[in-house]
Amino acid sequence: MNKIPLKSTLLLSLVSLLAAACGGSDSSDGDAGFPADVSTLSHTSTALPRNPVDPTASALYSEVGRTKAAAMTDSLAVVYEVVENHGGDAFPSGGNTSCSTLAAAYASCSVTNLHIKDMNGVLNDGNWKIYFHSIRRILRVDSNEFSVSRVNGDLNYLEPTDAFTGFDDSIKTIALVTEFNHLMESDFMPRYWLVRNDGEVTLIGNTDEDTDESRYAVAITGENRKSFNGEVTPIASASSRFQQNAAVQSAADQLTDRQIQARIIPQPSSIVIGSGDLDIGSGFSFVGTDLSAASVAALQARQSSLGLTGAGTPLSAMIDPTLAPDTYMLEVETGGISLTGVDETALFHAAQSLLALIQPGVTTLPAVTVVDAPRFAFRGMHIDVARNFHSLQSLQRLLDQMAAYKLNKLHLHLSDDEGWRLQIASLPELTDIGARRAFQLDTAGNVTEIGGLMPQLGSGPASNNQGTGFYTRAQFVELLRYAAARKIDIIPEFDMPAHARAAVVAMRARALNLGTADDVFVRLDDPADTSRYLTIQHYDDGILNPCIPGTYEFIDTVIAEVKSMYDDAGLTLDIFHMGGDEARNVFMGGGFQDVNSTDKVTWRGDIDRSEWDFPWARSPACVSLIASNPDISSREDLQSYFVREVATRVAAADIPAMYAYHDIFDNLDTSELATQRVGVNYWQRISAEEGYNPINGFSNRGYETVVSVPDFLYFDFPQEVNPEERGYYWATRYTDTRKVFGFAPENLPQNAETSVDREGLDWNATGDTPNEGFLGMQGMLWSETVRTPEQFDYMLFPRLIALAERAWSRATWELDYNPGQNYSGTTDWVDKAALTRDYAGFSAALTRKELRKLDLAGLYYRIPVPGASTAGGQLSMNSDLPGLPLEYSLDGMNFTTYTPGVSASGVVAIRARSADGQRAGRSEVLSP
Repeated sequence: MNKIPLKSTLLLSLVSLLAAACGGSDSSDGDAGFPADVSTLSHTSTALPRNPVDPTASALYSEVGRTKAAAMTDSLAVVYEVVENHGGDAFPSGGNTSCSTLAAAYASCSVTNLHIKDMNGVLNDGNWKIYFHSIRRILRVDSNEFSVSRVNGDLNYLEPTDAFTGFDDSIKTIALVTEFNHLMESDFMPRYWLVRNDGEVTLIGNTDEDTDESRYAVAITGENRKSFNGEVTPIASASSRFQQNAAVQSAADQLTDRQIQARIIPQPSSIVIGSGDLDIGSGFSFVGTDLSAASVAALQARQSSLGLTGAGTPLSAMIDPTLAPDTYMLEVETGGISLTGVDETALFHAAQSLLALIQPGVTTLPAVTVVDAPRFAFRGMHIDVARNFHSLQSLQRLLDQMAAYKLNKLHLHLSDDEGWRLQIASLPELTDIGARRAFQLDTAGNVTEIGGLMPQLGSGPASNNQGTGFYTRAQFVELLRYAAARKIDIIPEFDMPAHARAAVVAMRARALNLGTADDVFVRLDDPADTSRYLTIQHYDDGILNPCIPGTYEFIDTVIAEVKSMYDDAGLTLDIFHMGGDEARNVFMGGGFQDVNSTDKVTWRGDIDRSEWDFPWARSPACVSLIASNPDISSREDLQSYFVREVATRVAAADIPAMYAYHDIFDNLDTSELATQRVGVNYWQRISAEEGYNPINGFSNRGYETVVSVPDFLYFDFPQEVNPEERGYYWATRYTDTRKVFGFAPENLPQNAETSVDREGLDWNATGDTPNEGFLGMQGMLWSETVRTPEQFDYMLFPRLIALAERAWSRATWELDYNPGQNYSGTTDWVDKAALTRDYAGFSAALTRKELRKLDLAGLYYRIPVPGASTAGGQLSMNSDLPGLPLEYSLDGMNFTTYTPGVSASGVVAIRARSADGQRAGRSEVLSP
């Protein structure tokens, strides 16, 4: 166990500074002298409803987790367990308790157990609390000996009640009723810590784990793997994969080696494969061409990483402005290589297509003639570095791969409730406080954020993990230049007005540092606002206020400093992204109903809405603004007012475009906004509630519309329906590489014919309005469950390569969008055989060439679990990526390379390996 001193030097120094700034003084013991104003950074907790029963006497209790805890060698340990994912099943029929009466959103809840092991009785004195993270809102605690209180966000603590009798039997169990369910083991956040009443902090050792949830949680098994009773989505298995992979494997088997090597990803508009080959064993060079020195260096680094050096092969690379916009040409002949582009960006793409022909270990290229141009002008990838920080090196490695596959926009989500990740020199608290997560208590025993944000998302009590970090100004300028050399624009996003808690807290601290805690010219929230709300991530104080001057002073400062970073890099800031999503109180949304309503339904949670407000409803500053501004008639107008104000400031900084998520633009036309251009990331599910239709309204109203739909393009979702995969799943149960490849971005209703919805059911889609066209598409990686560089790679690759394919190239099986055309699981408009053949060619090239390149770059991409059949006593195996090395095991530990014709007798497990054979993927035990 790690003992962490609560009264750290950093905390004490900050206390001293704040005390001096506020006219206070330190006490003799170093922490009793907090100035009164520091209370603005402290948080009282809320005791959660408790049913004081013995959980071992009810159906809400499981012995499985107790047995796991007992088997651990740790003397102090915690084990988390899902007992019943379909919460309604846990309550007695006819009883007066249900998920709805417990105020669960959409009347969906689950039952979990916390098993605490104390073999040595160190907790018997009862003078302690155990803090922990729960991404699910805890609705009720079933225990006679313990209570649970919520601090904010996902942070809670457990403490003994007066009925606590000690740990005579070494293990105690607490039953929790939680909102929604837990379908992926990555839902189980790590790092529980013990806090003694004297302030000593001890990290509980078995929970200090970023990658292996089995150290502190029970595996999700059986019916708990399904989101509801009767869910038809199959849990991925060897047999289901074998059937799913069969057609792709068969089509891939028909491809020749030459076809595979000549398959450029992304697919060019036109490619003719010749009969000859070019020997490139002596390498080639881009030096002396029409490419810039920075781009030449990037290309040479890519070439070198593929094992080719030297400049012996003739190569020319020239700009020809007479070509069509965005067009390049590539010719590989037996005598040399010729690249031509309409501009330097197109020429760079030609060079990347040349490098795409390289097959590691092969020193020849097939003769080809390529004429190509991109489908979309905007081909993006969004990375959330706010929830969990990801290093400059991780982003540079990502940019290398984005460039290789011709993606051209990196959208960086630089702020959220859990972190602010870019240094703003004139506002040092943004990174001193907002970029650091750490556990601290004030003298009253309340969690304080005087030295950093409170722990969230498994960061635990310390600041030595991915919860903490930021890019310095110099690092960000370096990143901008690195991206520009690879023809990639970086779009900075600072989420507002919601998802802004890191900034809100940091600016409260700044007001303290400047001597006036309630200064609305500094703060981002109204100190007098008593509005009661809860955001989707369970925060009650994370929305900045659009009615106070400090908000706009802050925005002006951030815009100016960020723009100056682009200036320093020699670049133009073209797009400023303001986020804008989810500025709401969840209790006022569709998942809940007023408990006193006369027309209640069974599928909503009961809530007393008289106890809750919409954001800003009780802000005196907003009441005053509404009364004095003729353009604002009610609270409902404040969000649109805020968007107009931000756009005005973006335009005043000579930034041409402002982008945001679609929900903040619902009631606005582009003509109301001051910037030259306005863009929208459309992120509504298209497989539910006719989400494929509202997007047309944005493009038809002049918005630069980027398709970013979660059920196909969110890469923080699992890659198959299996609890061992990582990610959230609110929009879909899975998104794998094949699903991304098969996405039709310009004809969204078409996807109803080739996919199922979140429940595994067919869905029906008919476009009802014309569509002026989309600017592009973008993959999205939110990072709540992505804590390590390996997880970062795993969630991105190889799905990012399929994204690049669809963003650059329109497939022959994609149909034109026609309003009124209906698609569903029973229609047959799409040539699905062509889709299968197309994916087979893509996946074969991916395995034979591109994954080998990822191996050489040291990327930890996902290796799909293979399919298998034991029919007829013979083991047959296949893969979604044909050509990967496959293995089987007779004992579950030692694996043998699979070859067709192997007997199935005694085979207990299967797995695949990376394309270079050096890394094993997840193994799976075969069902008997």
